[in-house]
Amino acid sequence: MNKLFTTAALVCALSLGFTSCSKDDGKVEENELSDATAVTATATIEIPAGAKVFYDFKTNTVQEEGKGMINLSSLYGSTLQNISPTNYKMGYFDKENTSIEKLTLSSVLSADIKLTDKLGIDASSAPGGKPSTDPTWIIYDYNNNHAVYPTPNRYIVMYKGEKLSTTTDELYVIQAGGITAVKQDASYKINFKKFVK
Repeated sequence: MNKLFTTAALVCALSLGFTSCSKDDGKVEENELSDATAVTATATIEIPAGAKVFYDFKTNTVQEEGKGMINLSSLYGSTLQNISPTNYKMGYFDKENTSIEKLTLSSVLSADIKLTDKLGIDASSAPGGKPSTDPTWIIYDYNNNHAVYPTPNRYIVMYKGEKLSTTTDELYVIQAGGITAVKQDASYKINFKKFVK
């Protein structure tokens, strides 16, 4: 009788142990970024001449000065700067034949991301124009009626944490969609994909 009771207790303990492990495994999966929960959106940002505008992709809103994730400033608001480097890392990569909607988490994680806290404008086509010392995300085309348009195939990445992985808290992939620039004022359509837990 004692052996039977001991065996029953052991079987019960083992089955509880396996059940606990399964639940723990489920929690790990819930705490990872995934394509299933990713959201694609568009930010519309108006930048008056000479202004500096602060933006937060997490809430998709313009913020008060010094708040948010980035600011846009300088010529046509074309300098995009990470304003919270202690919270977010920023970088960029180039990828052809895709769109922000089709980018998967694995393709972003495997991309050759170059870290930077600032991206600027390529205005080298202007008379006396010099190539930007910063990586660019916008091009000013002096010879095409002063058009301003996105750097082709360029994606900006912002993520929370020291290292980019599936366990990163937040990940944003950003790409300029279209820019209207008139008399130093600018209006941006910025497409972005948000991966959050």
